[in-house]
Amino acid sequence: MMWLRQKQYQIEHVTAVRAPAGIVWRHVTEVDIASFDHPAYLALLGIPKPLRAEVTQAGEGGRRVAYFANGRTFTQQITTWQPHTRYDFTFKASPGFRVGYLLDLADGPFQMTAGSYRIVPGQDAVQLVLTSQFMLRGFIGWCLYLPVRLVLALFQRYLLRGIKANAERDAAHA
Repeated sequence: MMWLRQKQYQIEHVTAVRAPAGIVWRHVTEVDIASFDHPAYLALLGIPKPLRAEVTQAGEGGRRVAYFANGRTFTQQITTWQPHTRYDFTFKASPGFRVGYLLDLADGPFQMTAGSYRIVPGQDAVQLVLTSQFMLRGFIGWCLYLPVRLVLALFQRYLLRGIKANAERDAAHA
């Protein structure tokens, strides 16, 4: 039945970072998200402010927990850990983690399923690639396709801008 169907989607953004891959890697895996300015438009859209993310066990099979201002968490199971190159993970939202005031990310028509950071060497900078995979389920999920893509694009750019700023600041002081 079309109404109960679920479908996986992916969105990706890239930014150039003028910092060595090792510094960028550190800012991806030990992200200082508290230093990022949480844009007002994300708050208006009901996207909670990320407070911190902690790797509790490094390496493949390890995990990172992201904490948000709404008291909820995302647990990331690390599926690929290639220092200075690639960090892949799955998402598991804590029960009751809501975005957009209504959507429960743990058990709703929109769920984040996986993510990936890739660091690609370049001539003057590295390319930092952020990919997010998400699932939309049922008719409501189908109706959410465009708004979800827009909000995820905004959120990815927010994360990439913050990582870029922190990595470039550290590279300039190294």
